[in-house]
Amino acid sequence: MAFALKEQGNEYFKAGQYKEAEDFYGQAISVRSNDPKLFQNRALSRIRLSDWEGAKQDSRKAIELDHESMKAHYYLAQALLNLRHVGEAHKEAQRAYTICLATKDSSAEVVGQFVLRAKQAVWQAKETARLREMNDTLATVETMLDQQLERDLADVEQRFEWKEIGEMGRGEEVEQLHTEANERRRNIRAAFARSDNPDTQERVVPDWMIDPITFEVMHDPVITPSGVSYERVGLLQHLKQSGLDPLTREKLTGNMLVSNVGLKNACSEFLEKNGWAVDW
Repeated sequence: MAFALKEQGNEYFKAGQYKEAEDFYGQAISVRSNDPKLFQNRALSRIRLSDWEGAKQDSRKAIELDHESMKAHYYLAQALLNLRHVGEAHKEAQRAYTICLATKDSSAEVVGQFVLRAKQAVWQAKETARLREMNDTLATVETMLDQQLERDLADVEQRFEWKEIGEMGRGEEVEQLHTEANERRRNIRAAFARSDNPDTQERVVPDWMIDPITFEVMHDPVITPSGVSYERVGLLQHLKQSGLDPLTREKLTGNMLVSNVGLKNACSEFLEKNGWAVDW
């Protein structure tokens, strides 16, 4: 019975009918409430529906039933990030990535990109607090911006409940609202930044400085035969565990690595001018 309901849910999910898929997964759960995969599937359906609270609850239940479920940790990270629990989102994303590496899961690259996104969100939250503390007016303006965003998002949800817009339309509008809010925030900070005081300007670490394995700033980067650069220590530790290239999954040994001198010099120069980035 539960299997048949799950299969119906899968068919609806493949067709992009996420609400119907959610309903069938829920029925399957009512029959078999100890199956973590059912909670995982419903969590993903709820992610597609932007039901972050529901996705969070389902993901936590799936983890409770299976601590090593990579998908459950990954889905929980996505829900938490959208709920603005950035610290916990980063922690869960890291856990999912660790499981990917340990099990040689092909999703490692995608999950790794999300880890970086979550870490950037953590840094952005810290930067927001720092900049607002330095400037009371900026804090007031950005608070007003956040409140307007919440009102706009609530309006989208209400129109979705009234069936004025569909699932795809809701998702597109929510993404657009966040994009516009981020652009306004950047413009506001640029306007408040004082050229004679670097501390008032937003600090950003370039993506090319970040190690794809540890997600820390690289100090001694090496390049693999596949052309990707990693922090030497982190990559060697990874190779001890798997012996495979993190990206291509082909055999890789320490003597196949070449120091990326150009990238190392660029990282060193950036860190000399931006000492705060060491603790990114």
